[in-house]
Amino acid sequence: MTLLKRLDNIDVLCADLDRMACFYHGVLGQPFLFPYTPGDDWFAIQSGDVTIYFFPGKGEHPDPLSLDSDENPPGIECYAWAVDDLDVAIRELDGKVEWISDVGDWHHESGTWYRFRFFRDPEGNKMSITEPHKI
Repeated sequence: MTLLKRLDNIDVLCADLDRMACFYHGVLGQPFLFPYTPGDDWFAIQSGDVTIYFFPGKGEHPDPLSLDSDENPPGIECYAWAVDDLDVAIRELDGKVEWISDVGDWHHESGTWYRFRFFRDPEGNKMSITEPHKI
């Protein structure tokens, strides 16, 4: 038995809160959990069952991670948003995000598989949209 039930929230430190709010809310369409006004010192979006909080960080943002995860240091590699239809989501986001890959797929021997495409947020954080096919 586990005490942990679900992922509740993620905290992201960033250099430019207003720019990130415009991207996550305006471009990706994630609703604000609480009212946000440009210039506020934090904001939160609701992404499905998970709240993502954004706070100001200190110092320089680290270099963006490589597309090849075998080359990256330990830590969080990527955030992935599930979509119903990857091709529709790509058309919707085209010209609004910095794509860093073509469409890829990954298959597990269980029969579960994913189609996905990677992009970056305005501060270089790696993320993807993914079309899951879970068995």
